[in-house]
Amino acid sequence: MEKITIKDVARLAGVSVATVSYIINGKHEERYTQDTKRKVLQIVNLYGFQPSRLAQSFALSTSRSVIILTGKHESILQKAESYDFLRLFCKTFERLGYNLIMRTHLENTRIDTADAIICVGMEEDGFRRLAQENYVPLLSVDGKINDELFFQIYQDFNHVLKEGEKAFGKDNFSLVLVDMYNQTLKDEISALYDKIVFIADDDVSKLPKGNIVTVNSSLKSLGVRYNSQIMFVPANTQARVDAILDCFNKATERVQGTTHTVRVK
Repeated sequence: MEKITIKDVARLAGVSVATVSYIINGKHEERYTQDTKRKVLQIVNLYGFQPSRLAQSFALSTSRSVIILTGKHESILQKAESYDFLRLFCKTFERLGYNLIMRTHLENTRIDTADAIICVGMEEDGFRRLAQENYVPLLSVDGKINDELFFQIYQDFNHVLKEGEKAFGKDNFSLVLVDMYNQTLKDEISALYDKIVFIADDDVSKLPKGNIVTVNSSLKSLGVRYNSQIMFVPANTQARVDAILDCFNKATERVQGTTHTVRVK
């Protein structure tokens, strides 16, 4: 694998080579902002820029610990989906020898004791605030972040819609999903199809009539109860966990030249 150079770091951060040199050597702090420093150090960490003693310490420091950060789900439906995902996720990562630390919030937003932080369903602003304080790899699961610096893994909803068309015909079904916190991902999904409904606990009785496609196991059960014709394209699959694991490995090993947005079929 070709090593990243200081010029590459400067290009990715949108700053000069001199600024990168100042930051990694802790000099002339009056010449750059803290936001610029965070951005450069995130890139140094992500790509394993070796000439820096700081980057070398990042690359050599592994704890076999991973923080799983989920939201404080008030919705019963969201809790059910989160549990369904975490059951499968934890089984895979623990089998590989990782110590998983589950959190619904972080009292200290700066983390130095984990190899990575995996954020599940986090809204974009919260993810960015966390990214400003940390140089360990951050991954977003079920949350879209408008920044290709970070790995982000979520379901391929174009594929889900195509499966619905095969089963029911074009425009002859509603895509029904448990409501989510990440508005950026909601907007992306909503732009794909006119008949999309996000369901919260108090909306269960408002399930649309007729054909329904869903990725959520909790909504599959509810749809059957309300006599709807259901097609289930599960979100929580081993393929999804494997995709997260692949991104985790690339992030912690500082693999270059790979896409950071992964949509799982």
